Amino acid sequence: MIALTTNNVIILVSVVFIAIAAALIVLALKEAMDDTRKIKQRLEGRWEGESKESILRHNQAFDSFANHLTMPDEAEVSKIRAALARAGFYGTSSVKYYYAVRILFLIVPQLVFLLSWAFLMPDMEHKSAIITSCALIFFGLMGPPLFIRHLENRRMNQIRNGFPDMMDLTVASLEAGLGMNAALLRVADEIGGRYPALKINLDLLNMELRAGRDRHTGMMNFAERVNLDEARSLSVMLHQAEKMGSSLGKSLRTFSDEMRNKRMMRAEEKAMALPAKLTGPLILFIFPSIMGMLLSPTGIRIAGGLL
Repeated sequence: MIALTTNNVIILVSVVFIAIAAALIVLALKEAMDDTRKIKQRLEGRWEGESKESILRHNQAFDSFANHLTMPDEAEVSKIRAALARAGFYGTSSVKYYYAVRILFLIVPQLVFLLSWAFLMPDMEHKSAIITSCALIFFGLMGPPLFIRHLENRRMNQIRNGFPDMMDLTVASLEAGLGMNAALLRVADEIGGRYPALKINLDLLNMELRAGRDRHTGMMNFAERVNLDEARSLSVMLHQAEKMGSSLGKSLRTFSDEMRNKRMMRAEEKAMALPAKLTGPLILFIFPSIMGMLLSPTGIRIAGGLL
């Protein structure tokens, strides 16, 4: 009877939790649809009898609650958008999807755990349930940011490895007679098969240049998207070469040689660190196995003599 009562309480909490979550989602969707409708009406010049002051007052009534669910600071939202772009999510709604996933990661594991506790693990102690729930909350809070950071680091490493190849192709294109903008277009087409992350960022750079943005600003935006010191150095070097009137081909060739030397130094650094990294697995796994193989015959003889 006690287990049944506990199950009923858990089921009731789960139902209430689901109802609150569904109500919040419906309320947020309704507010978003209403805001979109009112913006569209304002652009079309019709308000349907509702004044601007009432619309602003209606939106501000929801702001006090929405500020606790989202990050109201535009600088923080821009920071999240930049991190998502570096991780490979370039959509206009990527920030909204990111926050939606974070909310789901908080709600869904708790619901699954509560239902599992009610139907599959009714004898689970309350202390263990609280620890499991706290662990799920920690996973829900830290999981999405860590996953985005992992994707960001993986794409950044791919771009860093492909940067010397991009510089070599750019130098070859310039020496073949192409202009800088045409060379960037050619490089983006050639490098996409091996370094897709670099191709996407080059395509964005080429679109900015086609839209009329100056090359220095476009290169600085490219450097911010890829988040590499090499890209920032390239932007500054190109800007200085254009101002001083020096040859872009010679400057880029020198810069390319420097980037390739840095890549070789990183490879040598990883190779030199390999013995130190192998020490742990050798001690934990290989060394005990070898000692077991060497001492097994002696142990068998000693055991036979004692018996």
